[in-house]
Amino acid sequence: MVKYAQESDLADLNSAELSERLAAVLRDAMPWLLTISEAEASVPERPGKWSGKQVMGHLTDSAVNNLARIVRMQIEAEPKLSGYEQMEWVGLQHYAEREWAQVLALWFALNEHVAWAIAHIDKASLGSVGVVEGDAVTLGFLIEDYVAHMQHHLRAMQGWMGPSVVGRHPKLVVQVSNTLDRRG
Repeated sequence: MVKYAQESDLADLNSAELSERLAAVLRDAMPWLLTISEAEASVPERPGKWSGKQVMGHLTDSAVNNLARIVRMQIEAEPKLSGYEQMEWVGLQHYAEREWAQVLALWFALNEHVAWAIAHIDKASLGSVGVVEGDAVTLGFLIEDYVAHMQHHLRAMQGWMGPSVVGRHPKLVVQVSNTLDRRG
């Protein structure tokens, strides 16, 4: 299992804070993501790499797989949790052909639910252990790593798509920010 986070002491973790970490990533990323045009989201970083649509599709697939892991680690004793064929998942779901707004809506809605589910985990369950691709991890670390994985991909996208194109759509960004503030 590729790891994106350093494991925190379990005593320092709580579900509400982990949920808020994910929600903050969503709130921070969405205004920028909404400024990306359909054309920009469709262009791969470079030949052989994913486009913005495909990266966000991958993050959606990650949400699906990690939500299942989060639930299973609360139900089963030391579940064996497989990885998944990331390239195939992205290809078979044809994210590159889907409208950018639809890709973002799916990613955002699914991750709002993941944050909701995380917020309701009993503190004792954060120490539950599962085996992901041969590595034993706690539920708390799995969640930390999930958020760090998302941040990794969003930072990478900003690196090749530009950190901000807010000037092109300032009213849209203000509207989305206001909507997210009302939710949060």
